[in-house]
Amino acid sequence: MFSAGLTAFVRRHVPTRDSVHSNRLLRPFAHRLTDPALWRLHRRSVPRAVALGLGIGVIIPFMHMIVAALLAIPLRANVAVAAGFTLFVNPLTIPPLYYAAYRTGQWELGRNDFAFKPPNVHVSGEAAQFMQWLHDASGPWALGILTIALAASLIGYAVSALLWRGLLAARWGRRRQRSVVD
Repeated sequence: MFSAGLTAFVRRHVPTRDSVHSNRLLRPFAHRLTDPALWRLHRRSVPRAVALGLGIGVIIPFMHMIVAALLAIPLRANVAVAAGFTLFVNPLTIPPLYYAAYRTGQWELGRNDFAFKPPNVHVSGEAAQFMQWLHDASGPWALGILTIALAASLIGYAVSALLWRGLLAARWGRRRQRSVVD
């Protein structure tokens, strides 16, 4: 069964309390990270963690696991799931994701031009032209990244909450069938 294999995989790879306490980088946060609610797979903590991991993964393309894990503490989200869902953004998905963010930002700002060619502005030197182009393109990129992060977070939250609900319904159905048979 898929869920049993996934559960076993997660249990093997999630750090234990002792490993968190022994890690010198995590020691300042160890008293908060050892809270069992942050590591338990729960109907509220998992969708929060999925939304957090997807949102942070899109907004911050590097060191996103650490940021998501630290933000999971005050948000009461599952730390391991939040860190794991940041892996949606990886070296293979960054170029198409950021291209989509740029095009989305352009559409939201009402710009139809494609600014991947440095514009003809009156600045001297190629480095100055590149900096001007980067300045012109940063608005659509920033807006597009925020839009995609928000959309990914909302969709991730909704889908994970519905999947969680479906898994619970199936489990309760199997339990009811067993009690009827016995």
